[in-house]
Amino acid sequence: MPEENNISVENEQQTTDNINKDFQIEKNVLKKYIGTDSHVLVPDTVTAIGDGAFKNQKKIITITLPESITSIGHYAFTGCRSLTSIEIPDKVTSIGDYAFKGCKRLPVIDIPESVRRIGRGAFDSTMLMIH
Repeated sequence: MPEENNISVENEQQTTDNINKDFQIEKNVLKKYIGTDSHVLVPDTVTAIGDGAFKNQKKIITITLPESITSIGHYAFTGCRSLTSIEIPDKVTSIGDYAFKGCKRLPVIDIPESVRRIGRGAFDSTMLMIH
């Protein structure tokens, strides 16, 4: 039995390593996405999206943020022109300057009541309907 448990733990670790190889994370802040997926699932350990973390990632269609996210940095998603879906978690309190600038295919974004600060130009050059 112990060998089976070790195999399970090793497989789980390999899966986690494969997911995290696409992300540069420092102290729970996602500094940079370096993957190539069009559908991105941000790891649960991340609590903030850093400045420019997804900047100019033109192939990304959807991004799923964990509920642990509390802030979105400046230019975080600028130039993600294929992005069509992202949900801002309820714990987010700030959205940085130009965070979603140029996200031309993002049709709607719900801003939770927890957001206290939206930076200048956060939604410039978009066709967004903000709720």
